[in-house]
Amino acid sequence: MRREERVGGQQRRKDAGGKKRRSKARGASLRVRIVAACTEREITSKEIAEREGLSVDTVAYHFRELEKEGYLRISRKEPARGSRRHYYVAVRRKVINDREFAEMTKEEQRATSEATLRDLLEHCGEALKMSTLDARPDSHLSWALLSLDKQGWEELQSHLDWLLERSLQIHEGALARIRASGERPIPTTFAIAGFERPTSSRS
Repeated sequence: MRREERVGGQQRRKDAGGKKRRSKARGASLRVRIVAACTEREITSKEIAEREGLSVDTVAYHFRELEKEGYLRISRKEPARGSRRHYYVAVRRKVINDREFAEMTKEEQRATSEATLRDLLEHCGEALKMSTLDARPDSHLSWALLSLDKQGWEELQSHLDWLLERSLQIHEGALARIRASGERPIPTTFAIAGFERPTSSRS
């Protein structure tokens, strides 16, 4: 009987640890989606809570943490049933570097990648549905299956990192010109990827 109690207690502690890790992974995934949403427009924690099927208190906590970390800022406040509703916009994108990603658990890594991919696929689906995917003849859409050695893999990842940084520089320059000229911006989705495919994939 005592042995069963000890085993049961150990199992409960193990399960609690697993729940904690899963909760942390979900939090990392949620924060990626929050920053992505706030990059597009100003948004409230209530809107995200309704979209994600979560409590407002839970989502509001992640908004406050992202604000403390410098990813979000409050763009405006308005009265709402005796309190004040906060609208947030992204100050900077939540870019996770290689070191930070390596320090995550496998669950956190998967949740973060899944959130990023899900957001991208939603944008792609919307562009296809609204016929903006091919609205411009010089738009770009391509992908390729490669076979790389270690050096080739590292060279490719280095170029992708550079391309991301360069795209953000182009974005900032465009915003400055738009503010000065009043030109109507072109809503643009930019995506890059380079990941290992399963060996069973088509080659």
